Amino acid sequence: MTDDDFEIVRGSGNIYADLGDPDADTKLMKAQLASEIIATLDRRKLTVREGEKLTGVTAADLSRIRNADLGRFTIDRLVRVLNALDRRVTLKVGKTLRSGRTAAA
Repeated sequence: MTDDDFEIVRGSGNIYADLGDPDADTKLMKAQLASEIIATLDRRKLTVREGEKLTGVTAADLSRIRNADLGRFTIDRLVRVLNALDRRVTLKVGKTLRSGRTAAA
């Protein structure tokens, strides 16, 4: 194989959109929130059991978040988990350009 056998395609920054998922923005937002939950638990060295006590979310659900099994979670529920972990969530809205990229608002 040579380099000529491959085409380089720049991603949009949203893997779900790149794969044609109709719920791409929602799935990306959930993944970003879950990533922050996991990072916060890790930074504070909290087990899922300790996280359960702090957040009111079951240890099983925290394990689901750790495993990126986010189908049963809403965005607002993930935000509430972050709030319970003393994290503040801010939302930034931008205009979508015709190319699929997003411009900062």
